[in-house]
Amino acid sequence: MDYLRSFHRILLAVITLATLAVHDSAPVEAQGPTFKSGVAMVPLTVTVTDATGKYVTGLTGNDFTVFEDGVEQPLSFFASDDMPLDVALALDTSGSMRTDLPLVQSAAIGLVRSLRACDRGAVVEVKDTAVIPQPFTSDRTLIERTIRSLSTSGSTALYDGLYVVLKEFERERRAAAQVRRQALVLLSDGLDNTSHLTFDDVIDLARRADVSIYVIALKGDAALTPRTQLDGPSLRAEYTMRAVARESGGRIFFPRSARELPAIYDGIARELASQYELGFIPGKPGGDGAFRRVLVRLPAQANALARTRSGYYASRTGAGT
Repeated sequence: MDYLRSFHRILLAVITLATLAVHDSAPVEAQGPTFKSGVAMVPLTVTVTDATGKYVTGLTGNDFTVFEDGVEQPLSFFASDDMPLDVALALDTSGSMRTDLPLVQSAAIGLVRSLRACDRGAVVEVKDTAVIPQPFTSDRTLIERTIRSLSTSGSTALYDGLYVVLKEFERERRAAAQVRRQALVLLSDGLDNTSHLTFDDVIDLARRADVSIYVIALKGDAALTPRTQLDGPSLRAEYTMRAVARESGGRIFFPRSARELPAIYDGIARELASQYELGFIPGKPGGDGAFRRVLVRLPAQANALARTRSGYYASRTGAGT
C-alpha cells in the first residue's frame, strides 16, 4: 500500500508540475491510472513477441529499456492489462466492397465483442467521403447496429478517412479523464482514388497520433502478384499503408479473400489484449518541434521483440507529447 500511495503522489506531480525526476532507478507500475496524459510524458503502446510471433505477457516495467534518439531514458510509467482501450473500426464501403461487405461486417463485429467493459469502440465509414456514424461508446449494441447498417456506394477516400479518425482520436485524448490506449483498424480493398491528402500528410499524421494503426488490405488475387509487376499507383498505395502501420507500431495484412477476415480481426483483438503501455519524460528540453526517434528493448529477454511507434514530435511548447 505504501508503494501505491507513493505512485499516486508521483502521478499528481506529473499533472500539476509537468515535471518528474528523471533519474529514479525503477519505473512506476500503474494500478488503474486515472490521470491525463500529455503534460510532459511520452506514452508508448508496446507489443512484445517472441521468435515465433507469440505474444509475451507477464512482463514488468523493469523488463523494458527505452531510448530517445539513442539515449536511454528512465521509465516513469508502466501498465499492462488494466489499461482501457479505444478502438476505431474504419471500413471501406465503396462500391467495390459490395460482395464482401457481409463478411466484413461479421468479422468487425467479432472484434467488437472481444472488447472489455472499460473499452470503447467507434465506427468510421470510408467511401467518397469519410464520416463517423458511431462515435466512441462502450455500448456494444450501438456499435454492432451501426456496422450492420453500413451499405456500399461510390469510390474510396482512404487517406481522408485516416485524417478524420485520427483527428477524432486527438479530440478524445484531450477530453479524456484517464489514460487510454488508442488503436485504429482500417480495412480497404482498393487504392485511394478520391482523397485530398498526400502520402506525406498521411505519414505525418501517423507519427503525431500515438495511435496503433492496423491496416487490412483486401487485395484478392492481386496479393499474389509479384511486386515487380505492380503498376505505379499500386506500389505507392502499398508502400504508404506499410509505412503507416510501421510508423505507428501497428501491423498490415494482405488477405486474398474476405473469408480470411475473421481470423485477422481475432488476431488483432488478441494483440490489443496483450500490449503494454509505457511512459517516459523526454530527456531533451522541448520547444523545437523536432521528430525524435524512440526505441524499446528488453535486455533480459533474449528472444523478445518490442514493437512500438517510431517516435514522436517534441511540442513547441515544451511538452513531450
